[in-house]
Amino acid sequence: MSLLRTYYYKLPPGLRLLGRKIYYFPVDFYEGIIGKRSENEPKKGDIYVGSSDFIAHGIRQTKVLKKYIDLKSNDHILDVGCGIGRTAVALTDVIKEGSYDGFDAVEKGIVWCNKNINNKHPHFKFKFTPIYNDLYNTFSQKAEDFTFPYENENFDKAFLFSVFTHMQVSEIRRYLSEISRVLKMNGLCLATFFLYDESKKESGSMYFPHVFEGFKLMDDKVTAANIAISIHLLNELAANAGLKVVQIKGGYWRDDVEKEGADEFQDIVVLKKI
Repeated sequence: MSLLRTYYYKLPPGLRLLGRKIYYFPVDFYEGIIGKRSENEPKKGDIYVGSSDFIAHGIRQTKVLKKYIDLKSNDHILDVGCGIGRTAVALTDVIKEGSYDGFDAVEKGIVWCNKNINNKHPHFKFKFTPIYNDLYNTFSQKAEDFTFPYENENFDKAFLFSVFTHMQVSEIRRYLSEISRVLKMNGLCLATFFLYDESKKESGSMYFPHVFEGFKLMDDKVTAANIAISIHLLNELAANAGLKVVQIKGGYWRDDVEKEGADEFQDIVVLKKI
């Protein structure tokens, strides 16, 4: 783990968001003066997940959704952990006849999305769900007990980018069950993970030194910092939720995967409701 990341995780949840805003203030100030920032792009200091180019990353994720779960213009889709709308912005050029719903546990992201996306595209809806996560907040609602605010069999497709990599096993179990509930039969879900095969010695740019049965943690003091789970456990959790793992594509965080041939940094998993 990098020294900067180590110090970042030592901050209380509220100060992590503030710290990021302070860190990016110079570049945000400069881009505001020269008019470089797109109207569909938040300030870097407000983007609380990831550090890559906002617009380009969203376009790349949209291409991933088209490639792996055959995303179509008339699909009704659910974005679990929609953040500050990185994927949603790109999807406004794709989802025309269908609908988009997204929810997130960080209110500032939902406020930005409603102001900058929903106002222009009313079929894109965003909900703030105050769920506890020791990386971002101290809410009392536990993810392992959370019920998605949507009806049964409501969506054709669902997706999660960099969500399961910040959840504990009990929380992943619950979310997979809820995804299965809200998906239509044979519906597809794309999610990203850090995966490992217990029978092999694997390595990559992400380091998980705290080893438990079926999963590993980057930081045992901030359990949502990053988590890797075994492929065996993933298959077990999916089956118990009424889902089937139909495809796994390694991400370029792995030493054995070339960046040029990978679609995502994290491992891509496609699940199907059965």
